[in-house]
Amino acid sequence: MKRVLSAVTTLLGLLWISAAQAGPWVDTSDIYLRADIQALADAGVITVPVNTYPLMWAGIGRDLSSVEPDVLSPALAEAFARVNFYYHQAIENKGNARIKLAGASDPARFQHFGSDYREKGQVNASYEYLGERFAVKLSGSANYDPQDNKEFRYDDSYFAVVLGNWIASVGTIPQWWGPGFDSALHRSNNARPMPTISLTRNDSHGFETPWLSWIGPWTFTTGLSMMEKERAVPKTLQWQMRASIRPIRQIEMGVSWTTQFCGEGQECDLSSWWKAISGGTSCMYGEANCGPNDQSKIGNQLAGWDIRYADTLFNVPVGVYLERTCEDSSGNMPWDIADCGYLAGVDSRINYEQQQYKIFAEMTNTMVSCTTPGEFSCFYEHVETYHSGSRYYKRALGSTYDSDAKVYVLGIIGQFQNSRGLTSLFRYAQLNKDGKFALFPEWTPYQPQEDLLMWELSYRMPLLKGMLSLGGSVSKSDYIATDDSKTRATVFTTYEYRF
Repeated sequence: MKRVLSAVTTLLGLLWISAAQAGPWVDTSDIYLRADIQALADAGVITVPVNTYPLMWAGIGRDLSSVEPDVLSPALAEAFARVNFYYHQAIENKGNARIKLAGASDPARFQHFGSDYREKGQVNASYEYLGERFAVKLSGSANYDPQDNKEFRYDDSYFAVVLGNWIASVGTIPQWWGPGFDSALHRSNNARPMPTISLTRNDSHGFETPWLSWIGPWTFTTGLSMMEKERAVPKTLQWQMRASIRPIRQIEMGVSWTTQFCGEGQECDLSSWWKAISGGTSCMYGEANCGPNDQSKIGNQLAGWDIRYADTLFNVPVGVYLERTCEDSSGNMPWDIADCGYLAGVDSRINYEQQQYKIFAEMTNTMVSCTTPGEFSCFYEHVETYHSGSRYYKRALGSTYDSDAKVYVLGIIGQFQNSRGLTSLFRYAQLNKDGKFALFPEWTPYQPQEDLLMWELSYRMPLLKGMLSLGGSVSKSDYIATDDSKTRATVFTTYEYRF
């Protein structure tokens, strides 16, 4: 009975704010929903891979329908009730409009999963609809003093259609690849989403044939994105692929790969596309002939893998995860990769009566030396052609801290009654640790050598049938080159109303 009452309380709180998660997938906007999904996945309630976003609802819904909530612990029953509510709101959505207002004393310096805001002032309006075979979302925003000078944006707009067990989509859809909550090396929400055509497996449950059933549930997504025109090679194209498997309950593994090709002034046909994806090489410095050590893959490629292991130790849930993303290949085989950045983390979940806390510690290291030892301006860069690197409007497509950084983060995600929640992040970051300029400073953001301590806090609560978030950050920066120190404080608020 206690489990049932707890789940009912959670459901009433959700109904109070009518916070629908519409669309055929879970997006990157809600860190609390992701914490619940991860908790259910760690417990084996959700069996499909959950570390690739957008995360399709189809596989999650199938798992939820086969679970009896009465057999779950009170904390998992509450997480189940929240996720199940959002799932049904999504699949039953026949039209959902929303408006979101955000104001801050300063633009957000870093973006984590589910970040509340990006610019000093934002007004966003959107309408979305989910039918049996297609989904559409129209989203537009006006931005005050934007960092990329784009005052009007159409981010998070899309059209998607179901083709068998696949979803084809076109739009500007935020992505997140990997188990990290604070950052991700290959694809995160640090940069705005690029216009992309993609194809993604819908229901991720595994093969039924005995020959392939050992793989377990699996995901696959691939797509083609167009980058901005304000870069070294305007309108560069990027091909992307991501796959993940869950062979046993405790382990989820993923592999990721992207390559840049085409663009104004570059060869752009099927031959150039094939050279980019098949591992063709060229001389790094433009010579006609060169040795193996001076060769680089055609296009600007990133490849990597990630793994998460989760289990229960002494009745305490524990997760351990690692991501390794690399700049180039050091051998003849595509998987023989080098020049790698790392992300590692450990997390757990603490439960009290009608309170759940996800706690994680995460380390990011993008101090990568690709050529001369001790010179680290390399990660996300491309020497030969694409001097803007793996960035979109000068923000890395992966780590929110860009290259040449070592960062340690302690995070807490708390969830309470009536959809109230708290996110707290303590950061120690060594930015541009070697103190060197970027390889192509006109195309990459300038970052002085800085040691940073930061505490970021956000609290959300339902208000007037909408959701209000309040928060801010306090930071202390020590600039090594000038021996200066600076203390900053920011505040922000957002309000989202759905009708």
